[in-house]
Amino acid sequence: MIKLVLTDMDNTLIPFGAGHVSARARAAMAEVRAAGIQIGPATGRDYVELMGFFDGDDSCFQTGLLSNGKKVMVDGEIRHLSLVDNAALQRFADYIDPMENAFVCAYPFETTIENPVWCVGRTQEEADAWGERFSFTAVPVDRVPDARLIGGTLACSGTQDDLAALKEAGTSLCPEFDFIQPVPHWCDIVPHGVNKGAALDLLLEELDVAPDEVVFFGDAENDLQIMEKVENSVAVANATPAAAAAARWHVGACADDAVALALEDIARSAREGAMPSFML
Repeated sequence: MIKLVLTDMDNTLIPFGAGHVSARARAAMAEVRAAGIQIGPATGRDYVELMGFFDGDDSCFQTGLLSNGKKVMVDGEIRHLSLVDNAALQRFADYIDPMENAFVCAYPFETTIENPVWCVGRTQEEADAWGERFSFTAVPVDRVPDARLIGGTLACSGTQDDLAALKEAGTSLCPEFDFIQPVPHWCDIVPHGVNKGAALDLLLEELDVAPDEVVFFGDAENDLQIMEKVENSVAVANATPAAAAAARWHVGACADDAVALALEDIARSAREGAMPSFML
């Protein structure tokens, strides 16, 4: 019996770079809820970004895992919260400061609909290019601000090998962090041990749901921790090879709204007391 559905956002529910989740996907999520099943995101995105993606409909993310598991949400309430270590993030920012192709971003916990993000050591013009790509308002700063931080990222305009080398260096220099890459040129910096998989355990305990009662849709490296924990993991057709191999079930591509179709299948099957067709 399916009691909880979770979905990654970028390149799973919504194509990366798209401004809004499709109307069909939002309607399908509502259908799932109407069928008595909890549903929400498991994403690196945070509240303000999700408000934009869902056109202000926060019913789509009242329950779920936000900011790569740093926020565990149940019915609109933060049940578990992990913040980023400012001093450690500054240590890493100092290390990459001489490099022209990389810099650190810091995300304030207290934010606004403009989604301001501090870009350390970059000019306004340089920062704006990344803000446009990743849907935030770039605020250049010289150092990591002394404020509560919900997230950090590493931006790298170089090759994948360049980014991999920086991830390795960051892991050694800053044991306080894990470095998880969701998309090219971009790496999430999260408190060590905090990830979607660890947060899933907390969410399931809060909801009294077993792992075999969960369906999860994903596409990339930062989804593997959940795919390893739930029986019904689902990869979209555009998933990375590692995510595709880890998933038990497979659906079409994100660009074709495949997750929306699968959610409609889940809602219909729940009403009929059957299994979704993509899981047969």
